[in-house]
Amino acid sequence: MLTKLNDKVWLHTSYNEWNGTTYDHNGLIVSTSKGVVLIDTAWGDTQKTEELLQMIKKHWKKDVVLALITHAHDDSISGIRALLHQKIDVRSTRLTAKLAKEYGYPSPNPTLDEKPVIKVGDTILEAYYPGEGHSSDNITVWLPQSKILFGGCFVKSLDAKDLGNLSDANVEQWDDSVQKVIEKYPQV
Repeated sequence: MLTKLNDKVWLHTSYNEWNGTTYDHNGLIVSTSKGVVLIDTAWGDTQKTEELLQMIKKHWKKDVVLALITHAHDDSISGIRALLHQKIDVRSTRLTAKLAKEYGYPSPNPTLDEKPVIKVGDTILEAYYPGEGHSSDNITVWLPQSKILFGGCFVKSLDAKDLGNLSDANVEQWDDSVQKVIEKYPQV
């Protein structure tokens, strides 16, 4: 499912079952003057991300030129093989790249620690690691021109009935990490 946030940013939502309950997972599609940036893959098998890439190509008439992975759980990274098969530059932090390999996924390019601010054409994106929360490696992505902060699984809706997958969570540190995001981006 695609939801328009503004002329350049769309939310992509995929669904999958976890522990007998169907959950959704959101990612972003960011249209730039040099192509599309995908934040997180579709959740599920490689085919779901291939279908997402086809929708992007059909709707925006642009190729995905970069993908950012916000953490190494399958809801964010399970489609990485589809991205790599199409020779898309997939980036993450070092920790996410390490965990991806441990979880059986190909490793993204671990450049976001050294180069968290990325310019793709006319668009700036900023990756930020606030500390542990939903997972040990969760990051946020700030789009300053659109004033959109993508929190992935790290930021929960007020309507959420639970915190979701806590298998790798650091619930004790989560509040402090969210506070760091609030302090870094007070305008959000």
